[in-house]
Amino acid sequence: MHSMKRNLAVRELRRSVFGILTAFVATAMAVSCASAPAAAGTEGATEAGKAVSRAEPEWVGNPRKAYSEAQYVSAVGYGKDRDSAEKNALGALVSVFGQQVKGETVTTSRYSEAVMAGKVTISEDASVNQAVQTSFDMDTLVGAEIKDTWDDKKGTVYAVAVLDKAKGALLYKDLVESNEKTIAKLIEIEDGEKNTFDAYSRYDLASVIGDSNVRFLNVLSVLSPGMAASMRDSTHTGDEFRLECLRIAKNIPIGVDIADDRDSRISSAFAESISGAGFKTGSVESRYVLRGKLSLNPVELAANTNKFVRYVVDGKLTDTANGTVLFPFNISGREGHATQAEAENRAVRAAEAKIKEEYPVVLSDFMTQLSGS
Repeated sequence: MHSMKRNLAVRELRRSVFGILTAFVATAMAVSCASAPAAAGTEGATEAGKAVSRAEPEWVGNPRKAYSEAQYVSAVGYGKDRDSAEKNALGALVSVFGQQVKGETVTTSRYSEAVMAGKVTISEDASVNQAVQTSFDMDTLVGAEIKDTWDDKKGTVYAVAVLDKAKGALLYKDLVESNEKTIAKLIEIEDGEKNTFDAYSRYDLASVIGDSNVRFLNVLSVLSPGMAASMRDSTHTGDEFRLECLRIAKNIPIGVDIADDRDSRISSAFAESISGAGFKTGSVESRYVLRGKLSLNPVELAANTNKFVRYVVDGKLTDTANGTVLFPFNISGREGHATQAEAENRAVRAAEAKIKEEYPVVLSDFMTQLSGS
């Protein structure tokens, strides 16, 4: 009997101890979950099964509170995701510097293409080259970077873009100086070659680089006004080189020689196009000659009583100094009328109109490609 009572007492004691331990563990876990802090920069702990985002960073409302205006230029952007927020922030940073820094998209893209093609040497420093390449890819300022992002968990992501003033000033100073060295090499042309397409293309590229230097100096004037002021007088602009391009063009005669022409109408259309592009027309003895041919051929169409003529104009701009074909030009089409003579006349008129419309554009594109930008 005593043995049975002792066993019951032991079992009762075990149940009591187990209950106390269970209650203690449960309480400890609850306290731990309630008091564990979120790691900095993370989305934090859970509350009632829901994610809790970190508190709004002070830069969201005013980036200058987090990034001193004495040391940084900063701007905040936002979007539905991180990528769009970062792009928006970088765009906002460009706007801080004003409209003069944005520049023309065409000019900026021509400069970036010239850099990537190796026509413009930025720096021997790989990190500088990488910064420049990144700025082209992101369409932003060289040296700009995203410092932080924040997701408000309500459908909007924020990003802050900054540019370190001291580092940026040195970077832009180097960019301008490197560009000036490239310009000096471009415009170093022998007297006998100054009125050539090559000289024109060199000054054309110099104008693109000069435009970029104006943009870089405008950025530098915000980062370091004194440094920008000291460099401005010795830095070339694009306008002065464009003026030289015009002078060169006016001194480059381009002859026109079209076989089987009708009353010189095709030759006149080409001459007008060349003049419109800024060049002067010359004789067939000129260094540059546009040689070509007009072809008119009858075309028969079934069940059609009208007469049709197909016109073809083949032309090649040639450098007679070395016999090089600079670029070809070809147009064709078909015109019709009740009589063969009028069909041919219409075909020539159509060819004239197409030459006047297309050849100035083709010639301009050729000069741009020649400059490598």
